Amino acid sequence: GYSSAASDVYKRQKSDFVRFLHSLFDGDSVARTVEAYRLGCTRKGAVIYWQVDLNGEVRTGKIMRYDPVTGKRVKDGRSITWAHSELKRQGLLPESWELSQCLFGEHLLRLRPSDTVCLVEGEKSAVIGTIVMPEYVWLATGGKQNLKPEKCRCLIGRRVIVFPDLGAFNLWSEKASVLAGAGVSVEVSDLLERVADDADRSEGLDIADYIIRQFNNDRL
Repeated sequence: GYSSAASDVYKRQKSDFVRFLHSLFDGDSVARTVEAYRLGCTRKGAVIYWQVDLNGEVRTGKIMRYDPVTGKRVKDGRSITWAHSELKRQGLLPESWELSQCLFGEHLLRLRPSDTVCLVEGEKSAVIGTIVMPEYVWLATGGKQNLKPEKCRCLIGRRVIVFPDLGAFNLWSEKASVLAGAGVSVEVSDLLERVADDADRSEGLDIADYIIRQFNNDRL
């Protein structure tokens, strides 16, 4: 199956992203969060954000590289690759295997049935949100366009707050209306819109950027 093929290829170790987390936050919090999300690592130090669904099945893994000092994404050539593509390339998954994505962190919903869900775009934001505000279940859509009913059915009946990246507030407000029509009720937070300046807007910052900034300022 997918899960066994994936776990054989990607052994757990410290990715550059996790090294960055250790530079900001306490080791126990980081370790707990890495374990909760089952973060993986390639031989070259890229992080693997596994998508694990409500039934504990691995759908795929998004592979991304980060600078271990700044925590910024390394954007050179293919800045994002996918575990299922790599496994197909190595002959460990059949070519006929078809991808069906789920929310990053979806498997945590079953473990925490009554907790409020915070839904963000980026996996990095979900991980950092969990370290700083562990009382919430942090999930990520993995992309601006992925806030859609078929991906969010697992959230029916939950209290859900969505935190759009800067520049995505109007889009995600529209998508929230579509979700409501499908029985998924969400609150769209305007927190970032209220605190952002023009420079932040031009960079399209997300909630993780603000948390990191706050932690760095506190250390000055």
